[in-house]
Amino acid sequence: MSRSVFTITEADLYDALIDTRYDLRVIDITDPERVEAYIEKLYGCKVAVTGGEAYAEGNDSLFKPRYSDGDLIHVMRRLTGEGGCPWDRAQTHESIRKNAIEEAYELCEAIDAGDLDGMREETGDILLQALFHCDMAERAGEFTRLDVVDELVRKLVTRHTHIFGEDKADNESEALDRWEAAKAKEKHAETLESKLARIPDTFPALLKLQKTVKKLREAGLEIDVPAATVHDLLISACGALKSGADLEPDLIKEVNALSAAFMDGKITKVSDK
Repeated sequence: MSRSVFTITEADLYDALIDTRYDLRVIDITDPERVEAYIEKLYGCKVAVTGGEAYAEGNDSLFKPRYSDGDLIHVMRRLTGEGGCPWDRAQTHESIRKNAIEEAYELCEAIDAGDLDGMREETGDILLQALFHCDMAERAGEFTRLDVVDELVRKLVTRHTHIFGEDKADNESEALDRWEAAKAKEKHAETLESKLARIPDTFPALLKLQKTVKKLREAGLEIDVPAATVHDLLISACGALKSGADLEPDLIKEVNALSAAFMDGKITKVSDK
């Protein structure tokens, strides 16, 4: 059975998303060794450059040496389509919501352990969650994978004004400032209220605390309390647990109360007095 042939120049090869289910023809080759190594990585088979061209035969089998982006989309559609996996077909955005959180924590654990094999696997699991939501949304007529990619790339371009615009950034801090400024402009989030609203209650309580207090301090909140170590924080948490506190939701409530009090002008300073 004949397959479509994807023809591409060497100059464009390394940035292209190649679907290895189809034949590949690379032309205008100037670095044969690099092209051969790259195609072998893509297709899982050796190729030879002759006459400035290379050719790799596609493989649309579900069992092959290497898989590509096209295989990922194809397999996902098989799983969630008619006659697919009953479990996959039954899922909703809500039913797999927690999976994204769990996979993110597992990736963080692999990063902290310096476990490259684990990082590769967990990164794939996070990619699966994104693809799963895209697939469900497309079947429901909500949005598609192409919509997600479009919005992501648009965000990367418009928020890196120091790369794709007229702004300048000479260091990491300035680059982050440019990103935040562009983000605020896009989301019309110049007010403190809108910035705080974007910090979700679904964040872990300490992460929400850190981000909220950072925004409040930038807006003028004073913190007049003795410096404390992480050990001090642990001891305080133990005391709160002893008194019957449910740390995660209780801390979220306290953080939200602090934000509300500052926004209402009831406090301008956090003090232990």
